[in-house]
Amino acid sequence: MKKIIIALSCIVFISVTILNYQCQETFIKVNNTSTKEISTVTKVKQGNTKQNEKLSQPVKMKYVNIVIMNNGYRSIYHNNIEIKCKNLDLYYGKNFRNKINGKKIKLDGNSKYFNENKVLKVSTKDRMRLVGHNVEHNSPTYADTFFVYKTAGGLVLVNHVELEEYIARVISSEIGEDAPLEALKAQAVCARTYILKSKSIDYKKYNAVANDSTDFQVYNRITPGKKCYQAARDTAGIVMTYKNKLINAYYFSTSCGYTTNYKIWGKEKKSYLKGENITKEKEKDIKERKSFEKFIKSCTKAYESSYPFYRWETSLTPQQIVNGIYHLTGSDIGKIKKIEVNGRGEGGIASQITVYGDRKQIIIKKQNDIRKAFCSSYAKIKLQNGEERTGMDMLPSAFIHIEKAGDNYKIYGGGFGHGSGMSQNAAIEMAKEKILYDKILKKFYNNVELIKH
Repeated sequence: MKKIIIALSCIVFISVTILNYQCQETFIKVNNTSTKEISTVTKVKQGNTKQNEKLSQPVKMKYVNIVIMNNGYRSIYHNNIEIKCKNLDLYYGKNFRNKINGKKIKLDGNSKYFNENKVLKVSTKDRMRLVGHNVEHNSPTYADTFFVYKTAGGLVLVNHVELEEYIARVISSEIGEDAPLEALKAQAVCARTYILKSKSIDYKKYNAVANDSTDFQVYNRITPGKKCYQAARDTAGIVMTYKNKLINAYYFSTSCGYTTNYKIWGKEKKSYLKGENITKEKEKDIKERKSFEKFIKSCTKAYESSYPFYRWETSLTPQQIVNGIYHLTGSDIGKIKKIEVNGRGEGGIASQITVYGDRKQIIIKKQNDIRKAFCSSYAKIKLQNGEERTGMDMLPSAFIHIEKAGDNYKIYGGGFGHGSGMSQNAAIEMAKEKILYDKILKKFYNNVELIKH
């Protein structure tokens, strides 16, 4: 009996030890003081407030956890990490019970601090700088806390940052300090709504909701100035909801004069995302081939009609298109016989293109896939101001018309980005006309409410 008790005790001890061991899949449980469940909200509407509206999905984040990708945004894994600050605290060991203090911390996969725990915590009351990271933009500093995970792929770096600090650093990186304040405020509300809605399954193991790249929204590429902080502060806590739920606050750079609806994101209906006319002319039905061709070949007066990407064009050889389709799908269609744009969504965006080859025909549907299939990094994309861009791995947008031009195919296009939600450059031009940020947002997001917790 005594031997059985001893054996059971050993099993319990080993199990507890394994459970306590911080492995590659460790979650950092944010301290209760770092989170705040927000369920009571206020509706922001023409200066009036309506108390005790309830979000069906309560906002729970006062802080956010963001994965910091390596230089060039190629991977989440870092071979080594060097952090500098006037006063740094490194916490390591089980439950972060050990601490050292210094001005510089260097870490790699062999660092002794990972011996007991595969996750480290680095914090400061000042601002930290990642040595050698984002140097082309003078290496913006980071606030609050870093968590560093040792994994089989390399080190994973997560910034635990206060929400409104995060918002200011998205505004500066996404739309820029030089934009009018009302456009910055509109961007702030979009960024806040977007991140609070984000739930990345890929980063759940790091307790993070997004990374710092265009996969989500760009964070801390450019250091924010006074206006970006003011925009975050002036809109603090304000989000967009539709039927009491946070919306997917998509946004993009430049429109072709129209935006498109939710269908580019899949079958789930998002009624607040619908095609909008943001030209200065009466709305037209441009889904029909000839009407879209006429529209995209002209420079219809619009908020963004002076922007370089408002209209652009490129020419591709048949082989470049064949190569693009092969890289996208793995299919060799052979010699191209015909290309048809046989489906358009709201705003005229190409939603289905059929390419007939002598070996097989293929249908390409998603806007991202269309942009990749009909682009070559060797081709020149000519903008309406005469500039030329090369090396692009996808077309600026899927608002395109394709026609045969001699032996090649000419593509006429407009806009830059996916085309759904708010156009950032249109928002800038609207703000210059003294349109307030809530009106700007309601132009791009149909029947939404602006809610402040």
